[in-house]
Amino acid sequence: VPLNAPCDDGSACTQGDKCESGTCLGQAVSCDDNNPCTDDACDKATGCKSTVNTKACDDKNACTEADACGNGLCKGAAADCDDGNACTTDSCDKVKGCQQVAVQTQCDDGNPCTQGDACVSGQCGGKPVVCDDKNACTDDACSPKTGCTATDNQDGCDDGNACTTSDLCKGGKCV
Repeated sequence: VPLNAPCDDGSACTQGDKCESGTCLGQAVSCDDNNPCTDDACDKATGCKSTVNTKACDDKNACTEADACGNGLCKGAAADCDDGNACTTDSCDKVKGCQQVAVQTQCDDGNPCTQGDACVSGQCGGKPVVCDDKNACTDDACSPKTGCTATDNQDGCDDGNACTTSDLCKGGKCV
């Protein structure tokens, strides 16, 4: 048999078989189907075959996470883009991923020491509450947990009676 003459080596995993130095040889067939969700192999009798797998993969979608192979396809679960901020609208771009855009709207910052809460530059806030009970015998303040408070003091005061002197606050009243 002459060199480089066509022949058949009997393997479905080779192509372009030719005689070389008395042996029939061929070039390996590529069975790669470019699918990360299949394991590709070649059987000498039947040729290329692909078997589905369950490997981790990348579906090239920034809006999914935990991508994995299933039934020969790469799929991921929808990404949770909710940032929990009422002052942003949340969306997802397949290339850029989660996106938050600031909105201007009313909101509640959860702080009883502010009023008229509104979103500004993606943050919720309001104007300070004025805690004044108009009683000179209490110290007025605002607690972010409970709101306005009035604590009795022992300051000097004027009870409005010209017949008394050295008036002092006691129990939240001027005596």
